[in-house]
Amino acid sequence: MRKYLHSFFTLSVICILLSGCQPPSKDILIYFENDVHCAVETYSEIAALRDSALKHTPYVSVVSAGDFVQGDVIGSLSQGEYIIDIMNTVPYDVITIGNHEFDYGIEQQKRLFDRLTADIVCCNMSTVPYDGEESKWLYPAYVIRQYGDVRVAFIGVATPTTMLSSTPTYFMDALGHVLYDFHTEDTYALVQSSAEKARQEGADYVVVISHLGDDTPFVNSVELIHRTKGIDIVLDGHAHHLLNRLEANVVGDSIRLVSTGSKGATIGELCIQEDGTMQVNLLKPRYTQCPERLPKRVEKKISEVKAALDEQVRQVVGYSEVDLLDRDAQQNRLVRWQETNLSDFVADAMREVGGGQIGVIHGGSLRASILQGPISLGDLIALMPFNNHLAKVSMTGQQLLDAMEVSVATYPIESGDFHICSHLRYEIDSTIPSSVIWDEQKMFAGIGSTRRITRMEVAMPDGSWQKIDPNETYIISGLDYTLRNLGAAGMFRYATPMAAQDMKDTDILLRYIHILGDTIRSNQYPEDLNERRFVVK
Repeated sequence: MRKYLHSFFTLSVICILLSGCQPPSKDILIYFENDVHCAVETYSEIAALRDSALKHTPYVSVVSAGDFVQGDVIGSLSQGEYIIDIMNTVPYDVITIGNHEFDYGIEQQKRLFDRLTADIVCCNMSTVPYDGEESKWLYPAYVIRQYGDVRVAFIGVATPTTMLSSTPTYFMDALGHVLYDFHTEDTYALVQSSAEKARQEGADYVVVISHLGDDTPFVNSVELIHRTKGIDIVLDGHAHHLLNRLEANVVGDSIRLVSTGSKGATIGELCIQEDGTMQVNLLKPRYTQCPERLPKRVEKKISEVKAALDEQVRQVVGYSEVDLLDRDAQQNRLVRWQETNLSDFVADAMREVGGGQIGVIHGGSLRASILQGPISLGDLIALMPFNNHLAKVSMTGQQLLDAMEVSVATYPIESGDFHICSHLRYEIDSTIPSSVIWDEQKMFAGIGSTRRITRMEVAMPDGSWQKIDPNETYIISGLDYTLRNLGAAGMFRYATPMAAQDMKDTDILLRYIHILGDTIRSNQYPEDLNERRFVVK
């Protein structure tokens, strides 16, 4: 009894402390997040923060830096619609576009945004002029919100490399014409121009909501600050990093760069105080400790959505004798730069079900582990949530060697383009600099004079291994994202398409588990690996 009284007292104190946070009535509070990736409890938390703040000041907004409709079963089974419905109950005020908002196709992305009640801002996405048509911006570059006598502009910036990190063919017509432009070369200038226009329209503060990432190649949020002026703060996404630091802009002023990590690990609170100073807090989820304070409108919608999904995702489809891992014991992600038993399992599924001589899988497609015990449909969807399909191509040994050079171009820096293969093994020398050649769209165009791959062998029917013959033709099976749709920087763009079964990624895994007798055996996929398919000299 004493234990329960102590727990009740502790919970009560927490709730009292929460309710005691009373900002001055003229402060502006902006709550923000990035890369929630279907962690729906985040929406209850951010709505609770919003509702609590509104009791003390009328000047409250909620914004998102993108990547919300994809990342788990709740997104993939509804193609993002359930997430939009939940976000609307918060509600949000302003959002910008993450690269994963396009994972269900650009037409579905448009339908989702039509449902969204928030303002959508993006300064760097337009149509490409074609057949005499003029280029058009798809969304306003910014929106200005009025908070009493203060005007705050929110500028949106989408990921310039979206056509590489999403599915490139989504942005093309049937003839292969590119229909949309994310203005990779002009992104910084477009943000600068938007900031200047917002100031001219009377904005007292300029807040950039970007989905760039602080260490992303080609264009990133750090360089955005370094090359611009007139911006007060950058709320960033894409890299999944927890950030709250100062960077110098082009005239030497210190500008704050903030990111909340991912999956609701923290929620950002930007306070523009009555005296004009800005304060940023990264808040750990706290209202979950007082469930009765979570907004009923959001909790009700989440409960409705989960009930609709529960029966589907709980269906048991197999059993695993071993943990198939995408991370190490310290939760460091491995599949984008190392071989694991999970990547081996999926690569084998691509080969066995796809009918290729070689199976391939890129690390960016693997988003969760499969733990020892019963495997549910939900587990498979969480592992591969992108709704990609089976594909098959033929290519020469030389083309395959070239493609795999792209796979290891950034090693040991992790990359979603890093591939593990089935019935193919290779060795690299990481001291040799990559000589991959990129075109103006940052797509693979060729290989220069040096090569990191020092050995590559293919498995033969008798179980022996044979060195890749540059003049031989090989059949590769995997996902349409990489093999057919120019994903992974178009590393397979020179392959010849072949007919393949129309089968979703999760169905490929289901079929392979059935081939294995409905059980993934520990002796076939041990955590310490039987035989390395990827070796570094």
